[in-house]
Amino acid sequence: MSASNEATMTRWLFLTEAEAETVDAVCERIFPSGDGKPGARETKVITYIDRTTADEDEALRRCYRDGVEALNALTSELYGQRFAALSDERKDEVLERIESSPAPESNAAPEPDAAPERPEEEGLLATFFALVWEHTIQGMFCDPQYGGNHDALGWQLVGFPGAQWGYDAEQMQPGFDSKTIPIKTLEDLRRELRRKDA
Repeated sequence: MSASNEATMTRWLFLTEAEAETVDAVCERIFPSGDGKPGARETKVITYIDRTTADEDEALRRCYRDGVEALNALTSELYGQRFAALSDERKDEVLERIESSPAPESNAAPEPDAAPERPEEEGLLATFFALVWEHTIQGMFCDPQYGGNHDALGWQLVGFPGAQWGYDAEQMQPGFDSKTIPIKTLEDLRRELRRKDA
């Protein structure tokens, strides 16, 4: 489901619909779906990012806002289209170009209080891309209560059983197939606790 379709069902907390569409398109290229396997779009990474940025400080939110604006300005200049409207091949070319440009201090995503005040466009795009990259991975594999990893699809993808009370001796053995353990989320554990207390 695209961000614009998701927007009809989700009230965005921070991103505008147009910003969500752009960020969703970046996430989809970072972790695309394919061969029947889910990607960022299916796991609703964009919802995770929207919720995460809504709770962060102004510098981080500004990095997203300015980053989306700079990305769309770049692709409009290069191809006459906003990023989300480009072909996958062109999206990848643009992101590779951004990824190879130096971030202001490092290629690592900034800490919330270290987001740039107003870096040059190239540095802004590198910082923005690193931030979206980090949030995409977090959104793919976080507990679903945070908005991403919809239906625990990210955990299913890598064979992670999620939140568990513990593991038995057989499950702790080398070579045990963790995909055989039923996946549980934090909400599942809360539900089990409520049943015990009832």
